[in-house]
Amino acid sequence: MRCQRDFSELHKDYPKEVILKDGTGVTLRPLKDGDENALFEMFERLSVDDLWFLNHDVSDPGLIADWINNLDPNRVISIVALLEGRIVGNAVIMMKRFGAKSHIGKVRISVDPGFRDRRLGTWMLLDLVNLSMAMGLQVLVMRLVQDRDASLINGVRKLGFIEESILKNYLMGVEGQAHNLVSGRTRRLSL
Repeated sequence: MRCQRDFSELHKDYPKEVILKDGTGVTLRPLKDGDENALFEMFERLSVDDLWFLNHDVSDPGLIADWINNLDPNRVISIVALLEGRIVGNAVIMMKRFGAKSHIGKVRISVDPGFRDRRLGTWMLLDLVNLSMAMGLQVLVMRLVQDRDASLINGVRKLGFIEESILKNYLMGVEGQAHNLVSGRTRRLSL
């Protein structure tokens, strides 16, 4: 089974405006060349603890430049949320091009601390779900840290994510404390 992977056709739906819980309007659009500094600045506003649980050292401007310069829409779709030219959120779907997992997208979302609890992450996740369905992906997977992402875990449950597993003491925090990793997924996506 092959998924539709022509993201260029999906670009026509952007930019999109969403209204946050407090009435603030934010623009969603794909990450693009020229976003390096704004994305780096958003990651700079995250706490040391937030940065620790990301997969890459986003405090390295070279890594972010490399990420943007090597965007491959067949493997990674990256959406940003903008307010007055500032990036305040980043949502990513990572996919395999071929094989038994090519129908699955892995989701990661980072939100500027000043925009948390305003439903920006929810809007971005809903956008990724819609993109995933349009591309023919059938399952989305999220991995969250049980104790520090409790409200996020409850929120994604409301959006249809099912808790699949908990890996006890799987992650190590900045100070060496153990954390449980919660893995969840959507039911089969369909249009």
